[in-house]
Amino acid sequence: MACHPVRAISWVLVGMLLMGAIVWLTMPSLMLIEHKSPRDYQATISALQEAIAGKQDWKVPAVSDFQKTITESGHGPIDRVGSVALCNPRYASRILADAKDRKVTAFMPLGIGVYEDKKGEVYVSQLNVGLMGMMFGGTIAEVMADAGEDISAIIQGVLTQ
Repeated sequence: MACHPVRAISWVLVGMLLMGAIVWLTMPSLMLIEHKSPRDYQATISALQEAIAGKQDWKVPAVSDFQKTITESGHGPIDRVGSVALCNPRYASRILADAKDRKVTAFMPLGIGVYEDKKGEVYVSQLNVGLMGMMFGGTIAEVMADAGEDISAIIQGVLTQ
C-alpha cells in the first residue's frame, strides 16, 4: 500500500501540533519548582538568607517584600509574598566574560520566591535554572547547571532543618 505524500505531511503536522501542545502544557511545571516550607514566612526568609550567606561564593544582594510594596502603593492588601535574590560572583563572572552571553543579565541575580497562602502555609519556589541553561548551551548551560545544583541544595537544607 503506497503512502500518499499529503497524508504523510498531514500526520507530521498533527504530530508537531501535538508535541507543541504537550510542551506548552508541561513547561510551567518543569520550569518552576514549588516546595512546602515547615517554617513560617519570616523564618523561611531568614533561613534562606543564612543558608545562602553560608554557601561558598553566594551572596544575598536583596530581599524583596512584595506585600509591603504593593500595599504601600495602594494596590492591596495581598498575602505575604517576597523573594530572596541570590548571586554567585564566581559563576556570574564566567557568564559575563563573553559579550555574547550577557543577554542572560535579564534574569540576574537569580531569585527564590517565598509566599504564604490563605491557610498560612508557606511555600518556596525556584526557577529550574539548570533546565533554563540548557536552552542556551555553552558556558551558560554549564554555569547554570552548577548554580541550579547549589540553589537546590540551599533550599533542601532550609526545608529539612
